[in-house]
Amino acid sequence: MTSLRSLLSACLAACCLLSPPAMLARRPAAKEDLDRIINESAGFLKNREPEMTAGEYALYEKVVAMLKVQPEFAMQLLQGMMAGKERPSPAFEFVLGNAHYNAGRRAEAEAHYRRAVESFPEYLRAWANLGVLYYGAERYDEAVTAFRKAMELGDSTAETAGLLAFALDRSGNSVSAEMAYLRAVSTAPDDPDWLDGLCGLYIETRQYGRAEPLARQLIKLQPSEPRHWLHLAGILLAQERPLDAIVVLESARGLRVANEEILVQLGDLYAQQNLHAEALVLFRELQERNPEVAAKRLIGAATAALEAGRTDEAEALLTAADKNVPTAQRGAFLVARAELAATRKDWASARSDLEEALADRPLYGPLLLRLGQVLKSSGSDTAAHEYLDAATRGPDSAYRAHLELADLELRAQHYRLCADQLEQALVIEKSPAIQEYLAKIKTLIPPR
Repeated sequence: MTSLRSLLSACLAACCLLSPPAMLARRPAAKEDLDRIINESAGFLKNREPEMTAGEYALYEKVVAMLKVQPEFAMQLLQGMMAGKERPSPAFEFVLGNAHYNAGRRAEAEAHYRRAVESFPEYLRAWANLGVLYYGAERYDEAVTAFRKAMELGDSTAETAGLLAFALDRSGNSVSAEMAYLRAVSTAPDDPDWLDGLCGLYIETRQYGRAEPLARQLIKLQPSEPRHWLHLAGILLAQERPLDAIVVLESARGLRVANEEILVQLGDLYAQQNLHAEALVLFRELQERNPEVAAKRLIGAATAALEAGRTDEAEALLTAADKNVPTAQRGAFLVARAELAATRKDWASARSDLEEALADRPLYGPLLLRLGQVLKSSGSDTAAHEYLDAATRGPDSAYRAHLELADLELRAQHYRLCADQLEQALVIEKSPAIQEYLAKIKTLIPPR
């Protein structure tokens, strides 16, 4: 049973660490990178691309220096000089596309690039720039088409292969994405963008054995990036290696890389592995950064300890939480402390905490039910009846409240009232055991 619970806990932790926001690789190539690719395409490839006319080249020489620093002004000059002339050459369409792109006019840039490749279908850089434009606009299907065409024409850069890979992945083609990422990584083996992308792809497709060495390489390249440490820990948990995951996250903590998420995950792992003293240290450290999250974790760990019968440990956790319980966590804290008191049969303390919690949520069925149960256990049957009756109006507490009321009526030898409560419970939820119990109670009802 213990091993099964540990396995389930590890799986739950892995789900947290590999949840959708975490498992996907960071989208490579920020806007600045996309702009750089466009700007670096300002030169020309001899014998492989269309050429401008002499007149166009004269215009180009005059404004090329302005394209990077004053794209809007350069574009106005180019358009003014071209006014009334014949249709530009594919090469000049490309120049105009770059100018529009740098001026932030993506629709016009696309139109110029499209005309360039329509007139010269083997225009490699125009296809590559179209891919960059589509990628930046998250039009991944179109980006795939453009990048593929550029690579068919001889583009062997890691950037094109990597951007193609990401676009393929977002288009749902993980197999082709893997091949493109491998090509990018083979060309630029120490580029974290492509290693990150391939690692994220392997995590998405649950190829954890392949993802692990990539995650370790990313940590070597970018040791101050907490996300890489979390990815590696998640990969290890997915392979049922929780202690290895703890070592990884502790290493990040030792290197002062640990952010709040790492502290939370590490504390949770310690708690799941029954290393409660270590978990308490982590959650106390977290209190200095995020008291609300720390309190939530301390209360959760205390509740788990109570369920396992470890009352001293639960008390230590709640004592730590009590130092700075945020308002949002106050109710949960009071309920957990009431449960600790009830475990020790300290009914007065349990009642006090539950009444305080109930003051903020006076109609909350589960709280009404629990307070009624505590009062019933302490022998305050009249007060218990009042709260349990109120709890029957809540959908989350009605069934159990009717059963508790039935027990109170039985203790008072009110057999008919006991039967009424059991019948109301059966309306909410059918139960052969309760039905059999009801039949026995009815035999005790005196005839009228």
